[in-house]
Amino acid sequence: MSETFAINGLTVRIEQEEDAQSPREDGDTGLFLVANHRDFYVPEPGEKRIPESANEVVDKYTKTHWVFPLEAYIHSGVRLALSGEGNFPDRQWDVSQLGFVFAAKSEWRLNKSARKAALALIETWNMYLGGDVWYWTLTDSEGKMVESCGGTYGFEEAKKDATAAAKHYLKA
Repeated sequence: MSETFAINGLTVRIEQEEDAQSPREDGDTGLFLVANHRDFYVPEPGEKRIPESANEVVDKYTKTHWVFPLEAYIHSGVRLALSGEGNFPDRQWDVSQLGFVFAAKSEWRLNKSARKAALALIETWNMYLGGDVWYWTLTDSEGKMVESCGGTYGFEEAKKDATAAAKHYLKA
């Protein structure tokens, strides 16, 4: 999928990111998820494997992080949600409890705000897993690229960023 449109002589092209970076790659130890399923595997930051027991990871972080159980609907792809909150069509067969989301208590003092952060992380992961990561370019009337940016999660966000960049470029 791609979209092209013009803004005052500039051409904006938005394309799906071919080689999007996983949300795990930022290495954030303040907000992260750990998942262990044959179709979706994410170890904690800095690790290459998940311990045999998920409780080992929970025990390691329970004093310093809020811990939220994570489930996934795995059927022709992966869709994540906090446990019991996913609006998935067939819970009996295609939903698995597969891990946890961890939010540092030093960054989110209240469980309510940590939960909001966990939901935002899950939304980012779902965009990544669903291919909703974008790359945009701005070209002038001669076809010369004047600016570009990749790794934007969400098509509407990419469109908004590209439009703002075009307006900024035109002002300068």
